[in-house]
Amino acid sequence: MNNIKSKLSIASCTLLGGTAQQATAIENSWDLDSSFLYYSEADDRVEIKKAMAFLTGDISAEDTVNVNLVLDTMSGATPTGAVRSKNSSVSFSSASGAGSSTVDGGSVDRVNFSDTRLGIALSWAHSQDRLTTLTYGGSLSVEKDYQSYGASINYSLDTEDRLSTYTFGFAGSFDEIYRKTDGTPEPLSKVDDNNIFSNGERYAYDFIVGVTKVLNRKTVGQLNYTLSYSDGYHTDPYKVISEVNLVEDTGTGEFAWAELNRYYEARPDNRLRHAIFTSMAHQYGESGETVHASYRFYTDDWGVSSNTLDLTHRTPLSSTSYIEPHFRYYLASAADFFVHSFNNTDVSTPITLPEYASADYRLDDSVGVTAGIEYGTKLSGGDFRARIEYINWQYEEAEYDETKALVLQFSYQKLFD
Repeated sequence: MNNIKSKLSIASCTLLGGTAQQATAIENSWDLDSSFLYYSEADDRVEIKKAMAFLTGDISAEDTVNVNLVLDTMSGATPTGAVRSKNSSVSFSSASGAGSSTVDGGSVDRVNFSDTRLGIALSWAHSQDRLTTLTYGGSLSVEKDYQSYGASINYSLDTEDRLSTYTFGFAGSFDEIYRKTDGTPEPLSKVDDNNIFSNGERYAYDFIVGVTKVLNRKTVGQLNYTLSYSDGYHTDPYKVISEVNLVEDTGTGEFAWAELNRYYEARPDNRLRHAIFTSMAHQYGESGETVHASYRFYTDDWGVSSNTLDLTHRTPLSSTSYIEPHFRYYLASAADFFVHSFNNTDVSTPITLPEYASADYRLDDSVGVTAGIEYGTKLSGGDFRARIEYINWQYEEAEYDETKALVLQFSYQKLFD
């Protein structure tokens, strides 16, 4: 799933000038797009139910406002980063502070959690003249153990022929991270020591520059570059790393991990990210079929780089309905400090810990494939859309090396004049 804070903080910066100008062309029009999304991972892992509402309307001939509301509930079980050992006795606070788990003779490699998140983003687009638009935005996201506040400003400029739009934007956010029952654990400290620090704080800044161009009567292209920098607390306060020793089961002769200790993870205090995004939409055929393709390249100073290819193809079924298959392919490298575990071959000698380390599967080498289809139709008074997708993620070294998920989404959009 995509992180909600990222969507809210950069939302205004990704709006293109043409969008705002199209809205202002319709006097006193309001557009409400509501949606419900259900996300469920296999093996009784994460489940998310999300309700969304996006309201866009004109308040004058030059001004358009957008209000985005997101409310989701998350529950289930998530991997902690610990190995699935049968020789451990440790306590561990579960995600979102939903209690703690103590297992004697069994490893707490997954913990149950439950959380609710509310997000709101507001933006105001003001057309200074027929070619330039300024968009101001603000956002808020609140959970039991996380708060984020963001602001953004975006400047868009159309060329005289209105075939190209240039966009320049900046977004900033402040995040506060903590566990529900206490602050944040000391990085790379033993879980059993329970060394707790204060709440974590993080500042993030995003710069975007882009161009959208009408290439011909049926083709539109887009190219964006985003530079992001964040400083402060980046560690996940719930993720841990196991110190292990490989032992032989005298009964079966098989080798398995024996967990000796468990440590909280530690990530660098800053992160510099670069992303290049390009897309193209082309309409063809007598029925108006549309193909949309996008590619995103991402890299950062943690050693993570990724390539994302996204394809959709919309086919009209009639003048009022369509189907749209969707395919997405994602390939990413692991962070420099990703580890499966700390292997101690000599249990009589304490291990030497690195400066940074994480066993979070999301930082491992990964391949993700998404395949699905959307159906849309016009109803009396509005437009209805339904989408179903299957997601499969494969990880190279993580203890949980696969994530399978199903996504269902139902949307209804209505225009008020």
